[in-house]
Amino acid sequence: MRLEAQDFLRLVENNKTLAIWDTESQGLNGDYGAMLCASIKTFGRKEPVTFRVEQLGNDKRLVRETRDYLEGFDAWVTYFGKGHDVPLLNTRLLKWGLKPVDPRPHVDLFFTLKPKLRTSSKSQAHLLRFLGTPEQKMSVSPDTWASLGTHFYKNMLEIVARCESDAAGLEALYNRTKHVIRDITR
Repeated sequence: MRLEAQDFLRLVENNKTLAIWDTESQGLNGDYGAMLCASIKTFGRKEPVTFRVEQLGNDKRLVRETRDYLEGFDAWVTYFGKGHDVPLLNTRLLKWGLKPVDPRPHVDLFFTLKPKLRTSSKSQAHLLRFLGTPEQKMSVSPDTWASLGTHFYKNMLEIVARCESDAAGLEALYNRTKHVIRDITR
């Protein structure tokens, strides 16, 4: 028996087993950079669960806890997560000698919406503005990223706030666009 995408989404939404998640990292690659934090929001709940590093470069606990928490869900929603967040998480898990995250049915809204929309930008921030959602993508100044090593605790507060904001914005984008989802893959 095959379950249609919309029926599956209603099922995981109602069972609170749909994770909406995002990460923040130093750089784009897991060999020269590390994860800084991950925010995982259970669909329909107000606050995300956020895991974060305690010091730069040591993300072993963060990636292990993120993997373990994500594996408690039946499905995931990300924005370019198949292109960045999942491969980054798995790269950092590999670095620490840990098993990769077990894949789940995964709605990546970037790849879902890109071929269906004709907008001037495909960024999450642009789509949230275009759709007029109350949740908007929070920007972080270049100085915050550049001075992370010298002002770690202060700057991490801002980076964590951005990650949590991204998860909330992603849920808003999902709610506005989920009716166009026809296929869910891992």
